[in-house]
Amino acid sequence: MEHNQAITALNAPDIVNILVVDDQPAKLLSYEVILAKIGGALIKASSACEAFECLLKNDVALILIDVCMPDIDGFELAALIREHPRFQRIAIIFVSAIMTGDLHRIRGYELGALDYVSVPVVPELLQAKVKVFLDLYRKTRKLERLNAGLEQQVLDRTAELRRRNEELERRTEAQMRERESMLAQSFVAQQRDMFGQLAGVTHDFNNLLTAVLGSLALLEKRLPEDLQYRQLLQNATAGARRGTVLTRGLLAFSRRQERKPRSVDVGELLNGLKGLLKHALGVGIELTCRFPRGLPPVFVDANQLELALLNVALNAQAAMPDGGTVTISASAETHSTDTQASSLPSGDYVRLQVLHGGAQESFTPEGAGRTGLGLSVVRGIATQSGGVMCVDNSPDVGTAIELWLPRTHGRSPGPRADDRRPSTCLNRP
Repeated sequence: MEHNQAITALNAPDIVNILVVDDQPAKLLSYEVILAKIGGALIKASSACEAFECLLKNDVALILIDVCMPDIDGFELAALIREHPRFQRIAIIFVSAIMTGDLHRIRGYELGALDYVSVPVVPELLQAKVKVFLDLYRKTRKLERLNAGLEQQVLDRTAELRRRNEELERRTEAQMRERESMLAQSFVAQQRDMFGQLAGVTHDFNNLLTAVLGSLALLEKRLPEDLQYRQLLQNATAGARRGTVLTRGLLAFSRRQERKPRSVDVGELLNGLKGLLKHALGVGIELTCRFPRGLPPVFVDANQLELALLNVALNAQAAMPDGGTVTISASAETHSTDTQASSLPSGDYVRLQVLHGGAQESFTPEGAGRTGLGLSVVRGIATQSGGVMCVDNSPDVGTAIELWLPRTHGRSPGPRADDRRPSTCLNRP
């Protein structure tokens, strides 16, 4: 369709103006008769000044100039026309009855004339020459308009392509957001399913602990007054009660029940949990705890923190089937998002680090291996408490699992600035 429009524009009729400059009215009349049938509009001027006035008012394709005129002759008029930027490309034909020598013709061609016609004029010859110039002018103008139209089409198509590209980018971005949203919903659904299964298992385990505690209570009434038996019974009862507390914390985590955060002394909590951790680690794994004096308390749910540490210990035990050492340490840290690459907000924290010699994959939301569920629980507890969990593997040292928990403000002051150590987990590139 665009090609057909271009052909139509090229073949459309185009009326052009012819300016005839001569000081003799009879010659002007004769030119009008001769050029009447070639399809041009004739404009007549009897002087150079009148000719310039006509040029300024009309778009002229061809000028026929009489060389011999009073005041300003044809050569001088042509020179003035060529000096004007607007008229430099107009075709000029000189007409003369007197100045027909070779020198005159050469001067005319030097002024940019396309032809030099002698008088008397042969009408058919003048008509043919003028018609050739007019046809060439018409085709040149049509080609210029066609070129301008093609350039405009290129600009329009470029703008359309740009618009479509922007629309495609917007659609792609929207599809990516939709895909991310669907993945997030799928992950949430998987989490809910996992938490539902976890809640069921924990509920059943809690029922077993209730039966164990009931049996131990009945057994306590029937045991003889033997100190060794009584000590063993007390240890069993304490362990069962500790398991009940941990299952309640696990149920609270899996069901997203209301948390009860408070100011917790980490050292005191670890001392009370040390016996259960040793039993969880089993034979062949040595437990070491290192806590500095004056360690500030953390604001966390104590039951959930116990659950997190127990899960980390079970992960360490699974990562070291041949035995080894587990070291639990703590330090006060001040975190700044300006200096450390982490999503953890700026603030004061207590960093709990569990270091063991086993190899363990870094935690991912999907979970990895048989220890993935435990780390998922730990990560959820840390996030709910306003902190973060990270895993750092080192071939020479082992695996460090860190919990960053917010400090309780208004409590005991933290260690001195020179006692603080940067975290290897949060500083990883």
